[in-house]
Amino acid sequence: MFFIILLFFAVKLQYVFFRLLHTPYVLLDHNYNYIIMKKILNYLTVMLIALFTTNVMAQQSVSGNVTTADGTLPGATIVVKGNNTGTTTDFDGKFSVEASVGDVLVASYVGYATQELTVDSSSQLNFVLTEDQLLDEVVITALGISREKKSL
Repeated sequence: MFFIILLFFAVKLQYVFFRLLHTPYVLLDHNYNYIIMKKILNYLTVMLIALFTTNVMAQQSVSGNVTTADGTLPGATIVVKGNNTGTTTDFDGKFSVEASVGDVLVASYVGYATQELTVDSSSQLNFVLTEDQLLDEVVITALGISREKKSL
């Protein structure tokens, strides 16, 4: 699909260059400035679309699994470092996120050490998280509850 779009813009760009190079600039018409500005606008439009298409094609879908020594890890967070793009793993520990080559993906989960992997030309990344500090105690506090001293 991208090649068809790119081919279309290449043909349009070729047409614009042909019109710019083969149209005489000395016109005996009162619309001379309008014609020149229209040519420049067409050229700039084609160039901006070509740049936008190049940037869109640089993104790729990266997928993979997040596992531990015990098995898959559902609900783990995958974030593109330095960006606010991210996702969470599904019930089977699988994820999919849009990232460019060279981006760093960070996988994290409560009770496990975070892991960072760099996106390469491969569209598959697998994280294996190791246990970090385990939670020994959980303290639950309630704020704003007022009771008599005797009931506590």
